[in-house]
Amino acid sequence: MRAKKMFLTMAVVFSMVAIFVVSAHAGTWALAKVEQAGAGGGNHVYVKISPVSGSPFETGFYVAPDARKKEILATALTAMTLGTKVSVELSNTTSGSVILSIYVHSE
Repeated sequence: MRAKKMFLTMAVVFSMVAIFVVSAHAGTWALAKVEQAGAGGGNHVYVKISPVSGSPFETGFYVAPDARKKEILATALTAMTLGTKVSVELSNTTSGSVILSIYVHSE
């Protein structure tokens, strides 16, 4: 009986930790317009985006993670070429934060 209680207690603790970790890494999604995109200092890719329709972030340059910088640069350049908006997931709403995801809209 004691082992069963210990197992249930550990399961509850691990579940709570997992929920905290997932919510701590969740980014902020916003609608944006890509203004500029390209390689910058330190071999990083920067994308300048501005908010659309009251999106909750600052206009400014945001950095792409090194592991996905080519994909994010390609998506940003596509949006600029087509003149469409993007949905971006940002690690924070201040300029200089990391772009976690970016998707081009069809309009």
